Amino acid sequence: MIFDRKYTILENRYISGITWLLRVKAPQLKDAPAGSFAMIKSSCDHTYDPMMRRAFAIADVQGDEILLFYDVYGKGTAVLTEKKEGEQINILAPLGKNFFPENYDHYILVGGGIGFAGLSLFMRRLKEKGKSFRAVYGVRRKEQLSMLQWIKENGFEEDVLVYTEDGSYGEKGLVTKDLKGLINENKNTALAVCGPKGMMRAVMEVARQTNTPAYLSLESKMACGFGICIGCVVKDTEKDSYVRVCYEGPVFDGYKIQF
Repeated sequence: MIFDRKYTILENRYISGITWLLRVKAPQLKDAPAGSFAMIKSSCDHTYDPMMRRAFAIADVQGDEILLFYDVYGKGTAVLTEKKEGEQINILAPLGKNFFPENYDHYILVGGGIGFAGLSLFMRRLKEKGKSFRAVYGVRRKEQLSMLQWIKENGFEEDVLVYTEDGSYGEKGLVTKDLKGLINENKNTALAVCGPKGMMRAVMEVARQTNTPAYLSLESKMACGFGICIGCVVKDTEKDSYVRVCYEGPVFDGYKIQF
């Protein structure tokens, strides 16, 4: 069930780089599927500036609270940083129709930058179910590792390999550096990927070379979040037609779409 209602902000604070953490008391969303997202209204009641909601992955569910990590790029996210603890915020969630499959023996989660927030709830669900997985978290430099504290606080430190392009933290290099080796360690492995398009294309190259199933959680600018505006389409190469990231997605078979 999708809820469109106000929730109480428990925390809204700067983390690092351009990233903030929004924690909201939302018992109605405790069963939000891994990979689902929320559309948040950053403007105040009775105003339309910014006009549209902003889309964010539901990064974690902790009891009756949800966590969302967001990067500040424009006016909508800048206004969101002004929200205070105890204030109400309007959220439409959980959204999305297609999520990560759970029928593989082993998973490799590959997240780039803020895209790691599109995988973190899936990682929690896998661990709760005792599924085998490894996660790869890559950024350009240490300051962009905005989810590092969350990883440590929630007991995932041994499960996550961290890569920085400049070598300022973890392994120096791209997320694809050791990916072939990780894939070959386990049979019946699937990739779950979220991040910049360039990174996802590079991961898909490795997937094709190793004949590994790969599922991409796509990021896109959205106006509605539930398939009405047709503003977030990508091409389905198998059907030779277009599909909506918000409705037919946000997770797609990486072999079947052009992004």
